[in-house]
Amino acid sequence: MTTPTFSVAARLKRIREAYVKQLPAQLGSIRAAFQEFCEQPHFEQLHLLHRGIHTLRGASASFGLSRLSAAAAVGEKLAKEALQVEPLPVRAFRLQMQGQLELMEREALNLEPAPATDLQALDLVAASEEATSREQKVVYLCEDDSFQRMALSTQIGCFGFQTIAFGELDQLHQAVKNAPPDAIVMDMMFSGVPMAGAEMVARIQSERQTPIPTVFISSQDDFSYRLSAVRAGSSAYFVKPVNATELSATLSTLTTVEKPEPYRVMIVDDDTHLLQLYATILQGVGMVTLELDDPLQVTSHLGEFQPDLILTDMNMPGCNGMELAKTIRQSGDCLSIPIVFLSTETDVGLHRSAMSMGGDEFLTKPIKPEHLISAVAVRAERMKVIRSFMIRDSMTGLFNHSAIKERLDAAIAEAGRAGRDLCFAMIDMDRFKQINDGYGHATGDRVLIALARFLRHRLRGSDLVGRYGGEEFAVILPDCDLATAKSRLDQLRESFAAIQFPARAESFSATFSCGVAAFSRHRDVEPLCQAADEALYEAKKLGRNRVESPAG
Repeated sequence: MTTPTFSVAARLKRIREAYVKQLPAQLGSIRAAFQEFCEQPHFEQLHLLHRGIHTLRGASASFGLSRLSAAAAVGEKLAKEALQVEPLPVRAFRLQMQGQLELMEREALNLEPAPATDLQALDLVAASEEATSREQKVVYLCEDDSFQRMALSTQIGCFGFQTIAFGELDQLHQAVKNAPPDAIVMDMMFSGVPMAGAEMVARIQSERQTPIPTVFISSQDDFSYRLSAVRAGSSAYFVKPVNATELSATLSTLTTVEKPEPYRVMIVDDDTHLLQLYATILQGVGMVTLELDDPLQVTSHLGEFQPDLILTDMNMPGCNGMELAKTIRQSGDCLSIPIVFLSTETDVGLHRSAMSMGGDEFLTKPIKPEHLISAVAVRAERMKVIRSFMIRDSMTGLFNHSAIKERLDAAIAEAGRAGRDLCFAMIDMDRFKQINDGYGHATGDRVLIALARFLRHRLRGSDLVGRYGGEEFAVILPDCDLATAKSRLDQLRESFAAIQFPARAESFSATFSCGVAAFSRHRDVEPLCQAADEALYEAKKLGRNRVESPAG
C-alpha cells in the first residue's frame, strides 16, 4: 500500500486551512466558558476562560492570523489581570471581556473560509515519511495544540531534521526512555498547568547521565517562565509565534558536533632524525605534518599542502632559515603564514634579524614537547582564523566567490582523475528586491542567512556551498549525476518555499530559482559555470521557483 504524500508547502497550507475551519468551534468554547463565568463567577471558570484565550492567541499567531492574535492577546491580559484581584471584578470585567470576545469573533469571520481537511491523515503522512539522510538528527517535539504541533514539526522538518511530535507529556517521557532523541522542543504549558513542560524536562534529565539539549517554546515571556526553563536545563527559549528559521538554526548548533580540522604544519630541517621527532610530537596531538629535509622543496609544496604554520631550522645547507622565510614572504599568498624558527643559536641579535626577515617566533633547541606543541598551536590557530576571514563570506559564513571557484577547480580536477561525474548549481533568490523594499534590508539579510544555513544543513557533507554574490549562491555536488542533482535541489527548493519568515505583524515565504549543469557534459570550469548560469536564467524566464538544466 502506498502512503499518499503531500508537498511540504501543501501540507502547511492544509494545516492552516484546517485550523481556520475549526475556529468557530474554538471561539464557541471560549464563549461558553465566559457565559459559565458570568453565571457562576468563580476562579475555576476564569482559569478555564484564560486558558482558552491563551491557546487561541498562541495558535493564531503561529498561523499568521495577526489581527485575531492581537485581539486574543488583549482578552488574555484581561483574564490574567482579573485572576490576580480579590474579590473578582465581575461587572467591569464582563463588559470589557464581552467587547473583546465580539472583536475576536469578527476577526475570525473576516478570514477566508477553508475546505475540510483530515488532520489525522496529515499526521500519518508526516509520521510515515522516511528520513532523506542517514545523518538526519531526530528532534522530539511536545506541544498539546495539534495545529501548532503539526505546523512547527513540518517547518523544522524543512531544515532536514526528522521530527517526531507528541501531544502528551507521558508519551514523550516514554519515547525518550525507548529511544533518546538528539534534541527536544518542549512547550511550557500543558492542560493549563503553566510549568508542566519544564517539570517534565527536569524529570527526564534527572533520569539520564547525559542531558538532552532542550529548547523551550512558550507564549509567555515572563522571567519566571524563563527561570523555570533554565532550572529544568534549557538550552534556549523561544516566545511564540516561534521563528522556525531561528529555532532550526539553534537545533543545528545544539545537535552538530563538528570535528575541527587539524592544524597543518610544514616542518623543514636537514636533520631527518629531528624531522621525525618533531613530526611525531605534533602528530601525537592530532596535527597533520609534511616533513621536508631540503628547503629548496618548500615553495613547490606550499600550494598543495596549504600549511597553517611552517616550522623551520635556521642553519641548513643551500638555504638558511632566514633566506627561506624571506623567499616565502615574497609570495602574496604566503604573507600571513606563521613561520617559526628552530635553532641552537642563542644570540639575541640573530633572533631579531630572523624575525625582521619574516619570522614569527624563535624557539631554541632542545625544546620540550609541550612547549613546541603550545607554540605551534597558538600560531596555527591564528592562521586558521585569518584564512577563514579570507575565504568566508562575513554575513553567511559560506565560502566567498573566489574560494568557491577555487574549490570548483579542485573538484573538477578530482572528478577527472577519478572518472566520476560532478554537478554545479547556481541558486538565486526570487524577487529579493521586493523583500528588501517591503520588509527592510535587515529582514532581507535574515532570509539570506536562513538560506545559507538551510543549504549547509540539508546538503551532503561532501557538497560545498558558497555565496557567489548578492543573493546568488553556488553549490558543488561531487560524485553526483544530473538527474540526482536536479531531484535533490528540487526537494530543497520545495522545502525552503514552505518556511515562514516573521516580519512585523505578519509572515511571508521566499523562493529561489536554480540552474544546474553536469561536468560530464561540460568538461571545464568556465563552460560548466556558464551552463549553470544559463539554466538559472531559463528558470527565471519560465516563472521562477524552479530548477532547470541545460537542454540536450
